[in-house]
Amino acid sequence: MLGIVLAVLVSLPAPQDTATLDAPVYVNEAFGVSVPRPFDDWVFEPGEGPQTATVIFHPRAAALRDQLWGAVVLTTFPGQVPLRQVADRRVEATWRRLLGRDFRLLADDSLTVNGLPAIRTLMSGAINHVALDVEEYTVARGGDLIVLQLRYPRGLPRDSIAAGYRRVVGGLTIRGAPAPEPKAPPVYADSVAVAGVEPQSPWQAVAYDALVRYDTDRARADFTVRMDIQNGGASPAASVAIWLWPALTLDSARSSSTDLVPRTEGSVSWVRLPSAAPPQESATLTVFYHAAPSGLPLPPELMGMTASAAFAATDWLPRVQPVLDSARQATQVPRARVTLRFDLPESWRAVAPGRLIAELASGGRRRMTWRAEEVTPAVAAFALGPYRVVTRPLGGIAVSVWLLPADSPSSAMVDSLAASVHAAWTFCSRVFGRLPIQEINVATTDVPAVRGFAGLLLMHHAAVSTNPPSDSTAGRATQPAQRDVAREVARTWWGNSVVAAGPASAWILEGFPAWAAVAARGAIAGDTVRQRLVREAEASWHSRSAASGHDDPLSRIPIAWASADLLRTKGVAAIEAARRAVGEARFREALLSLAVEHRNAWITLNDVFAALGPDGVAVLRPFLY
Repeated sequence: MLGIVLAVLVSLPAPQDTATLDAPVYVNEAFGVSVPRPFDDWVFEPGEGPQTATVIFHPRAAALRDQLWGAVVLTTFPGQVPLRQVADRRVEATWRRLLGRDFRLLADDSLTVNGLPAIRTLMSGAINHVALDVEEYTVARGGDLIVLQLRYPRGLPRDSIAAGYRRVVGGLTIRGAPAPEPKAPPVYADSVAVAGVEPQSPWQAVAYDALVRYDTDRARADFTVRMDIQNGGASPAASVAIWLWPALTLDSARSSSTDLVPRTEGSVSWVRLPSAAPPQESATLTVFYHAAPSGLPLPPELMGMTASAAFAATDWLPRVQPVLDSARQATQVPRARVTLRFDLPESWRAVAPGRLIAELASGGRRRMTWRAEEVTPAVAAFALGPYRVVTRPLGGIAVSVWLLPADSPSSAMVDSLAASVHAAWTFCSRVFGRLPIQEINVATTDVPAVRGFAGLLLMHHAAVSTNPPSDSTAGRATQPAQRDVAREVARTWWGNSVVAAGPASAWILEGFPAWAAVAARGAIAGDTVRQRLVREAEASWHSRSAASGHDDPLSRIPIAWASADLLRTKGVAAIEAARRAVGEARFREALLSLAVEHRNAWITLNDVFAALGPDGVAVLRPFLY
């Protein structure tokens, strides 16, 4: 059935020879669908085909070769419409070919139309030498598929066309559509936009000053976060949308001395400030919320809270603007300053990204303050517990291992772990540029895998006891643990000091640290080992693609837990192909310039292309598109 649908859509415009319909609304009674025309001087050309009905609407005197037209296609499946499969096949099998080598996927949104599940895609390219954007809505009603297509030639004023097309989308009526259901909170804590907030939020978070108070009796964390926010829009703004990770519960909000009454829907709460802030003016907002261990809806590797220890390895700070775009790629937001304060039982300690600048124990409580100064962390992770700290000074950098009472590694094991971290840090400093960080912290937690942040690693208790010496080459079984450590150390550079945005941001954030781990291992054990590790990554990528039946381009893979392995394996293969194409010296120069020039800033795919040059871009394109 997908083949029939694709064949019908590819053949547009080709309705049957019927009379032009000059009417304000086109109605198809069989499918129960009606659509208004965008302007009074537009006409409909309806047609019928096998199992399908089509209608094209366009200006009365215009030729279709001008690409100024829209279309509706109606068809029926024998069962439920596989909506995502249809939309993805439309993009790959139809639009990538029709729009040519200039094809770009600009948006890929899941939404509802008339209360029915739908996917909106926005693409650009050229058809018959006419540059245009194409917006398409794919809607499922049981076994019925409704596709609405709108074309925007770039040679015409977009605003005037968009006004008419908004009337088409707003006036589309589908019989039997249910009433819209409330939006569910997002599965992952990644974007205000995912939770249904307008993505054009004018507010920008400039600084966070967060207090985390932990209660061991109830295994509960209470958060008080003071945000300095700035109106980055062009008009005064008073309403602020605050997104919180779904595992967190908002208690209240305050601006200066005024208590604010939030209106909450899912993971987003709206508050109105006492007065509107003019453009570029700042406001202060304090948010109070808490987390408890019961009913956390996300995987346990993101947050754990017990009476004996706690950790957060996810984006738990409030957001006032989206961190992902409509294609679920990272988007550029201001790099906010972060100060973390902790109020803990006196026997407990906290570790977080940055530098410990204050610590005081009195009255049965311990208060600690961590401030990120040298590297702006993308995620303000932390670990809490009755830690003892073992520090190993190694070659100008100190590696501090934070151990819980249940941890009992030998001195040799701690030395081994510290040496592995130091070796990875030394390699990254040489390849990506030195950072003004004097201490790397490694904390044991219940997180099942090693997770890297800005100068901070969280790892499972068992990993401390199983990590081999960094110079060991005896047996391949020891190498994955070292590569995990090296990869997560590299996230201080790729993911914190440098953050990626736009298409292929997921590849940069996962592929570059994974390549650093392979290259670091090769620097220690020799180029033969590196080549073998690259071949293993390529084999894993091909095996995964064969099992799934498709090979997703790196520029389209979103940031998600499920795609991390593919981003790393195919990502390493892509980076190695670029290295071979441009040569080792030019490649190292490009990596160093990218990391240094974009320190504490954002990097895009175009920046990577500019650094690698035409030879590197030529070999990267087949991996990316």
